[in-house]
Amino acid sequence: MDDRPDDDPPLELAREEARLTLDAQLSTLDDIDAKALSVFRLNVALATLLVSASTLAATSDVTTVATLVSPVVVGSVGLFALSAATAGLTYTAAGRYVGVGPATLDAATDRSRTAFLSSLVGGYADWIRANERTNDRKALLVTLSVVGTVAGTLALGVGVVAAATGALVVPGLSALVVLAVLTALSGLPDQVGRLRDDDDGLGTVAPESLDGPASGQRTFTGRDRET
Repeated sequence: MDDRPDDDPPLELAREEARLTLDAQLSTLDDIDAKALSVFRLNVALATLLVSASTLAATSDVTTVATLVSPVVVGSVGLFALSAATAGLTYTAAGRYVGVGPATLDAATDRSRTAFLSSLVGGYADWIRANERTNDRKALLVTLSVVGTVAGTLALGVGVVAAATGALVVPGLSALVVLAVLTALSGLPDQVGRLRDDDDGLGTVAPESLDGPASGQRTFTGRDRET
């Protein structure tokens, strides 16, 4: 890189602000992954517990199984399994951009400070847009997994009440109302709308932009798909 003191305070400030934004995005994505992993473990444990309890009951009292293992309870196991799958998908969703890549660093020695900073700031803009798209997807998936856990818990409660009292319609309708309210409060509709309204190109670095902004380096938490 050229050692001439071609100072560029605006570019320096833009780079510092972009780094803070990128770090905040990475922290948020890490937090989402941690929550998704916790939800995954919880749902696997609940589903395993219910299946094990049903199997144990089947070996001791067939009548009890017929009473307790109703279609609603079986449905709750399915919801827990679906929620675990969604949480797992959240954890293994597309990777994120973490900073400048090796190709840009290799080329830095042949560029002036101003040219390099301009390229770097342009790269940050692309990385932030890509991470924003990843953030939207992960946030939606982890919310779906939490809602699925709540739905499974409500279904299990309805099944237990139905087995104890014989009533199904009133507990079932009550559970649906509670689920609808909690879904609305979770912000799920807004998240779906935000993801739908994202620009078609958001989340990728356009090939033509690679001639100017710096190339990025990605990191992954599992199986990655190009978004």
